Amino acid sequence: MPKVAKKTAPKSPGQAILLRGCRQHNLQGFDLDIPLGKLTVVTGPSGSGKSSLAFHTLYAEGQRRYVETFSPYVRQFFDRMDKPAVDHIDGIPPAIAIEQKNHVRTTRSTVGTLTEINDYLKLLFARLAIGYDPNTGETIQPDSPDSAAAWAVGNLAGKPVLVTFPIPIPPDAKAEEIFPFLNSQGYLRILMDGQIVRTDESWTAASIPRVIHVVQDRVSVTPENQQRLLEALEAAFTLGKGHATIQGTDAEVVSRPFSTSWTNPRTGFTLRPPTAALFSFNSPLGACPKCRGFGRIIGIDLEKTIPDKSLSIAEGAIKPFQGERGDECQRDLVKNCRERGIDIKCPVEDLSEDEQEWIYYGDRRTDNLSPEELEELWQSGDWYGIKGFFDWMETKAYKMHVRVFLSRYRSYTTCSACRGKRLQPESLCFKVNQKTLPELWAMSIGDLLPWFSELKAEISTRPSDPTLDLVVTEIFSRLTYLDQVGLGYLTLDRTTRTLSGG
Repeated sequence: MPKVAKKTAPKSPGQAILLRGCRQHNLQGFDLDIPLGKLTVVTGPSGSGKSSLAFHTLYAEGQRRYVETFSPYVRQFFDRMDKPAVDHIDGIPPAIAIEQKNHVRTTRSTVGTLTEINDYLKLLFARLAIGYDPNTGETIQPDSPDSAAAWAVGNLAGKPVLVTFPIPIPPDAKAEEIFPFLNSQGYLRILMDGQIVRTDESWTAASIPRVIHVVQDRVSVTPENQQRLLEALEAAFTLGKGHATIQGTDAEVVSRPFSTSWTNPRTGFTLRPPTAALFSFNSPLGACPKCRGFGRIIGIDLEKTIPDKSLSIAEGAIKPFQGERGDECQRDLVKNCRERGIDIKCPVEDLSEDEQEWIYYGDRRTDNLSPEELEELWQSGDWYGIKGFFDWMETKAYKMHVRVFLSRYRSYTTCSACRGKRLQPESLCFKVNQKTLPELWAMSIGDLLPWFSELKAEISTRPSDPTLDLVVTEIFSRLTYLDQVGLGYLTLDRTTRTLSGG
């Protein structure tokens, strides 16, 4: 009988680890040879499968095979490793892994806060941002006597103008009381309802306007009157508590109000002065009051109430209305649909947008209704909508079974107030080079670099501001570093907990 050669372990390990058909997690069934005795780096963007290859395939199989060499008694003291989804692995030695985990759990931490870029962006907006009236789109910036005079020179050169300041009049005040007082202060003319009225003459109208404009000076906008115009504007801003107007004497001549605060003098819309806290979603001053700076809220997700829109109302498309609890609501919906002419046998997805919105929200919005008003709407016979049903159920949330029922339809949704931008509306009225702060957060680092390059070049042409120069330099250097290490695809609003920790 021929002798069979005894198998022995190789005296030296193979030259490489051979992996065939790697399918663990998101790996796409590829083959790979990894050389032994050399440093191999696995790199790639978040979610590309680095951890799946290094930890859940290589380490898992190396550790599993190593543990299997021990007796059953010893193996009970080791963690059991599952066999990875792979066709086969050859030449793998015992493995040791030191895993780096992402321990950040809060959604307040983002790429911007982690790299401190957000801190510098807050300072940038506090020093450089321009306010905008959201209703008209007009710019809002504090005026001064110099800026008002410059506007007059640019728009009304050579023309006579009136420099006025406003005075609010109490409701019960009379002209015979106001006029003598102004006259005694040396003001002979006031502007009321677009007409010039002398204070040394009697006022024949039955009432006096709530606001009158006192004429501080009448002056022609010429180079020789430049100092006089400035002095008149300084006095007008002081007496008008930060408000003044340059009024043309001709009907065709344009006039303009000015304010030393962040106010649109034409509409009265006012902004708070931009401070760093106003641009921080971690500050009560800047955070959206509804979501408190998280950008999303937990509430009833109406999409969960109709999970299968291929079903019709008659087939039970409205999930919470099925069963004993929602039977009455189903009858109310069917009745109102028939009155409104909506086909209850038509799949929900084929209904018009208006009809679907009516099913969701009913005949009237219920967001701000009191429990009594909700009950009254419930009994009125009108359709209260799926939203109204859940608003009414919220008033019964002191009952355990109601809370359990509501939890089935809750989920995180984008905040309807800030639309996920985290900041309060006032913060969104400020822009730098036509960009709000959340718009910069949403840009990738690769796109932000050229934008900041242009901003840096623009700032270099302005009068020197060491603080602003330092802020822009710090932002640019951090963005450049992140781009150079291959993270140019990240956005500053990317939450830290979604980053790979492998």
